[in-house]
Amino acid sequence: DDADGLASLLGRRQRLAAWFSAEGRRLEETPETLAVVDDLLDGWAMDPEIGPRLVNEVGLFLGCVMVRVVAGARWRIWPNGHPVVRLHGGQEYDVVVLVEQRLHDNGPGLMEVLGDATRRGRS
Repeated sequence: DDADGLASLLGRRQRLAAWFSAEGRRLEETPETLAVVDDLLDGWAMDPEIGPRLVNEVGLFLGCVMVRVVAGARWRIWPNGHPVVRLHGGQEYDVVVLVEQRLHDNGPGLMEVLGDATRRGRS
């Protein structure tokens, strides 16, 4: 139940920060940066070096932004070791799967996911 320690561990995104830096930008856990990451996703997915690692890296980043900006959001680890974001009301977001859906199945954009979590976090 060490929420701060878990957030710190899941917040290590050196690869994503390096990819973002190569675009001339600084990675910050903000909605504005999340929007830029979402815009870059499709291009990164085509890169043979970045593509295979993209879903996990961006999923954890999405989760970190959610935990930072959505009231009552916390990281939770399922018994199988998979990280999800849980809201105060019990709603869980499998952030890695959401990024995979965004890339491969025309799922919601990252800002849509954040907006949904923000609305649910207020209730």
